Amino acid sequence: MKRFFYAKIALTNLKKNRQTCFPYLLTCIATIMMFYIMSSLSTNSALNKMRGGATMGIVLMFGTVVVGIFAVLFLFYTNSFLVKRRKKEFGLYYILGMEKRHISRVMLWETLYTAMLSLLLGIACGILFSKLMLLLLCNLVDFPLQFGFQISPAAFLSACLLFGGIFLCILLRNVRQ
Repeated sequence: MKRFFYAKIALTNLKKNRQTCFPYLLTCIATIMMFYIMSSLSTNSALNKMRGGATMGIVLMFGTVVVGIFAVLFLFYTNSFLVKRRKKEFGLYYILGMEKRHISRVMLWETLYTAMLSLLLGIACGILFSKLMLLLLCNLVDFPLQFGFQISPAAFLSACLLFGGIFLCILLRNVRQ
């Protein structure tokens, strides 16, 4: 078979099923964005300068853990809804002669496309909105903040690792089903 046959099938599937895949993609993007914002705020150096900043950093770190747990549960739930709606499609592939390993390859490419797009857009939106959230937080505690743009490498790495792991677990669960 051609080299990227399964990748093309997966892309076609995502385009044809955009009514169900688009909300799932938006869910992934929003969840990644929330996690990045919380993680970025908890590791921001401006917290060290404000009164009560250490406590606020601990609370925000706890919030990051809660958002991470929420992300795992929420993405697994939304993915199970998506897979449930597509079981007939996978059954049709099986009837048409595709073996389970071929369907698994298609699912691998679909998961890769979804993961890459949602990570890219989620972290980009998280970077944009993290500064807005920091300004809002500083305004709430009446702390003057100089305008500067900071990208947190720790937040970026933790978001990539957590959501890469989530997407890997989702893929393994889907292939097992």
